[in-house]
Amino acid sequence: MRVAVVTDSTADIPGPLLARFGIHVVPLTLRLGTRTYDDGVTITPARFMDEVRQTGSLPATSQPSVARFQQLYLELGREHDAIISIHLSSRLSGTFQNALLARDRINGRLPIAVLDSRSASMALGFPVLRAATLARAGRPLEELVRLTEQAIGQSQLVFLVDTLEYLRRGGRIGRAAEIVGTALQLKPILRIENGVVAPYARTRTRPRALASLVQLVSEFPQVGNLAIMAAPGARDVRRLQSALGALCPPERTILTDLSPVLASHVGPGGLGVAVFEGEPIALEGP
Repeated sequence: MRVAVVTDSTADIPGPLLARFGIHVVPLTLRLGTRTYDDGVTITPARFMDEVRQTGSLPATSQPSVARFQQLYLELGREHDAIISIHLSSRLSGTFQNALLARDRINGRLPIAVLDSRSASMALGFPVLRAATLARAGRPLEELVRLTEQAIGQSQLVFLVDTLEYLRRGGRIGRAAEIVGTALQLKPILRIENGVVAPYARTRTRPRALASLVQLVSEFPQVGNLAIMAAPGARDVRRLQSALGALCPPERTILTDLSPVLASHVGPGGLGVAVFEGEPIALEGP
């Protein structure tokens, strides 16, 4: 069975892996002033942050349109028997909902499973990679859905920010709002919990925040794969990679940039770690 795998630009899967696994990406959009960009396609994370600094304002971000999903699904249907489409948490974006609407518009002409990752970045990316691995093996759609849902439950995301201001201004602060009143000098550790941003630890310096991040990751019972995601201007990426090296070997570790959409909410200097607790996904080889 030929099953196409679709995700969105917030999965943060590096380009070489997208190409290797044949994953199709629908970009979210950003609007800065009168300019509109496709996330990670017509604007890079570094250029995006340069424009934010120059304009002094954050962009408006929006989900892909229903029509954009519908067009891709119909195109893929010409060469595939089914589609699995896995997306950013429905509690953070309308992307998942628009994918569902596109599926419904196609009205059964093609089997399409749309899944809510209940997370973001590589905690979305790992289930997508698991689905793509299974699709390459010719597994049926029903099996892909079951095992991808399992992979969603095995994917965790934790991250640190220099300030909560970007999450607050972008309206994605979730339960982290609980610490806003005391956060002026904090470098908080956050996680995605039940699809929303939630606080994990309050730290007052970046070195302590990094140490807390490493400690949290070390407490996961199993680390099949690991990813480190960096916003533009993030420091300490190599230090974090070195500290986590004992938990997961390089061949099972991904270093990647946060997409411009996610970077706009995390802010410059943000660092994230995604842990996949399932059976390791082979990232290298044929």
